[in-house]
Amino acid sequence: MATQEIAPLQIDPSSVGTLEVGGIDVPYADLNDEPVIHTHVRLGEGEYVYQRSFPVKGHGALMPAVLDELRDAGRRVLVVERDERYILFAT
Repeated sequence: MATQEIAPLQIDPSSVGTLEVGGIDVPYADLNDEPVIHTHVRLGEGEYVYQRSFPVKGHGALMPAVLDELRDAGRRVLVVERDERYILFAT
C-alpha cells in the first residue's frame, strides 16, 4: 500500500501574530478552524515541521525550555493553536 504525500499547510503571513511564552516572543497562528493539522506547515518561504505539543492551560512549566532549546539550535519556531493545544513547529 502506497502512502500519499500531503502538501504542507500554507499559513497566510498576515494571520500570524505573536505569543509571549516565558519572556520569549514567538510567531503564533490560530488554526482552530482547520479540519486537520498537518505535520508540515509553510510560512512564507520557510517550511516548519511538527516538534511537539502542549496543553494551552499548563504549558508554562515545560514549553519555554523547549523553545529555548530549539532557538539555541538555530531553528526558527512557530506556535500554532488548535483544539486547546499549542503545537510547536520548527525549521
